[in-house]
Order: sequence, then structure tokens, then C-alpha cells
Amino acid sequence: MPSLPSKSKRLLLATGLITVVLAFSSVYLVHYYGETRPTVAQPDAGRTHAATIHSRTVYLTSGEYALAFGSHALTILAMGVLLGLLLRSRPGKDPAQISP
Repeated sequence: MPSLPSKSKRLLLATGLITVVLAFSSVYLVHYYGETRPTVAQPDAGRTHAATIHSRTVYLTSGEYALAFGSHALTILAMGVLLGLLLRSRPGKDPAQISP
């Protein structure tokens, strides 16, 4: 069975590492927000975006809200890229030729 070229292995490893770091960072961020943000809206401080985290409603600023959703979106995108690279790297299997 032929092994993957060195560049492909490095690309898979780097993509996998980035995906894991993004996933852990995203989960950590949400838990951090859930533990440290106020449970009452503070319009004067810009904390108007309600987010329910583990049955607890906290209020985030627009920037925090965007960062939370952005980090999730990047994680999902990275997972999709990693999955695509893994499917393409399978020896003897061309994903375009896999029948449903």
C-alpha cells in the first residue's frame, strides 16, 4: 500500500491540529462566557445579546456574540476541510468516484 507523500501528511497533520485547537478554543470560550458574563441585561454596557449556555442565560456584547458564533463557524469549516482532505487521501479511493 503506497504511503501518502510527505506534503500531504504535513497538510493533514497541520489541518488536524488547527481543527483541534479551534474546537477546544470555541468550547472554552463559550464556557468562559457562561461562567463570567452577567445574567441580567446591561444596556448601558452594551450587554444586550442573550445567550443560553447550559441552562443559564447570560448577556453578551455584540463583539462577544460575534466572536462566539465566528469561532463556531471557523471550527465547522475546519472540520469540513479536514474531512475532505482525509477522504481525498484514502489510497485507491477517489471521492468523486464513490457511488451513493
